Amino acid sequence: MKKLEILKISFILRSDKKKTGASPIIMQLYLEGRRAYIGTGEKIEIDQWDSQMGKMKGATKKAVTLNHHLDMMKVDTLQIYHSLKLTQEDVTVYELRDTILGKDETSVRKSKTLLELCDLHNNYYSGLVGIEIGKITYRRYFLYKKRLKEFIKEKFDQDDIVLSKIKFSFALEYEYFLKVNANLHQNTLIKFIQYLNRVMDYGVTYEYIDKNVLSGYKVHTKESNKECLTNEELTKLKEKHISIKRLEEVRDCFIFCCYTGYAYKDAFLLTPDHIVVGINGKSWIYTSRQKNENVSNVPLLEPALEIIEKYKDHPLCVNKNRILPMKSNQKLNAYLKELADICDIKKPLTTHIARHTFATTVLLSNGVSIEATSKMLGHKSIKTTQIYGKIVESRVGEEMDKLSEKLFSSKKDNIKKAE
Repeated sequence: MKKLEILKISFILRSDKKKTGASPIIMQLYLEGRRAYIGTGEKIEIDQWDSQMGKMKGATKKAVTLNHHLDMMKVDTLQIYHSLKLTQEDVTVYELRDTILGKDETSVRKSKTLLELCDLHNNYYSGLVGIEIGKITYRRYFLYKKRLKEFIKEKFDQDDIVLSKIKFSFALEYEYFLKVNANLHQNTLIKFIQYLNRVMDYGVTYEYIDKNVLSGYKVHTKESNKECLTNEELTKLKEKHISIKRLEEVRDCFIFCCYTGYAYKDAFLLTPDHIVVGINGKSWIYTSRQKNENVSNVPLLEPALEIIEKYKDHPLCVNKNRILPMKSNQKLNAYLKELADICDIKKPLTTHIARHTFATTVLLSNGVSIEATSKMLGHKSIKTTQIYGKIVESRVGEEMDKLSEKLFSSKKDNIKKAE
């Protein structure tokens, strides 16, 4: 029986070719006792190289990117090797090297599929969780890939599509699928299209495709109505006597979010350890948003402090080390509907309306700057916060009154003196 051929691939430094302090990284192929070498096009300082693992040391962005590139070279080499084995029984290490260096990679590149590229992209970013992207964003990548798979099956009646077959119309038809079949809102499906473009850009970067044919495809956002409670509605809800304990707790958790701006998940995870004395000598909550891990430090207003004090000895808060007796999100939203009926509030109460209320009714309407509001909400960009500013008409009126007084007060004084 013929001995099983095993291809071994490793990466080494060629110190004899050292130039300007850096050594070239070489891919070493070992098959049937013979070796062949292929340049990777990468160079590295010797003290940054892990010779045992065959990769760059550390977890910096540069290290993650370089090591990923080497991993992809290894994957592609194995794929080429197995493709050769399908057509010929004996493959030497030199034939493999010549196939790769002979740029016979064209056929390999043409066979790369979109979902395979999604996997490569997702695997790459798994090493950057907590460095460049958050855990929640990373988990969504798998949902985005799932939607692409559903679309390909629906549109082409196949499990995947070769990258070379993707045309500009692919994005147009995918957007239509997301709206009609997946029933996604315009502003939600933007993320799905953005993911598709990132994957295609990734393919260009690692030379699986020559260009991203979808790069010019843009999806426009649809301006949404950030509904919030008015000051009168917020006061009514806050002062309403609630005889049902579970609804009272839900009301208090909602009010807390109205005065801190925290989304459900962020409020749910708050513990007494998050409460600290801030720079002004008063109580603050220091934390970061679960959605994007942006810092979201908020000074505690009186209503929020009173609620924290009210529930500090609550059994659930004590046992779970929480500051609020938060129910599950599903239960909370169901009980908020009951609460809205009791308080005669026609707007659909949700934990996100509480966040909008904090931004508009509590902060912007009372003269807090857009910059400070953005910081407390934990927004990445102030542009996101400016959406709230558009609906604070009362703030515009107040500022125009102040401007009028400033510009024309001297004129009025002169008229009075003249009289």
